[in-house]
Amino acid sequence: MRPGAARLLLLPLLLLGAGEGGAPAACAAPLARPIVQARPEPPPRSCGGGRETLAFGRLLVDYGVETLRYGIGIVLIFLGLVVMALGYLLLLIEIFLCW
Repeated sequence: MRPGAARLLLLPLLLLGAGEGGAPAACAAPLARPIVQARPEPPPRSCGGGRETLAFGRLLVDYGVETLRYGIGIVLIFLGLVVMALGYLLLLIEIFLCW
């Protein structure tokens, strides 16, 4: 193939691209709009963990008392007392940090 023949084959493609006035609309860059982002609010302080933990410990103790005759109740009572102690500790920490 002659070097001039390759140019003749590319000529229709060049004419199609030039006839549309540049890049097609689908390939055009979108309009640049400034992105306005609101500043996120700081997360609220979590100062209710001690009360929730204490309530869960009391719930475990109640279930333990109800299921004491099945043998698992003693484990639930012990676990509930440990969780209640942790809840009281968290309440003590929250008194100093969340006032």
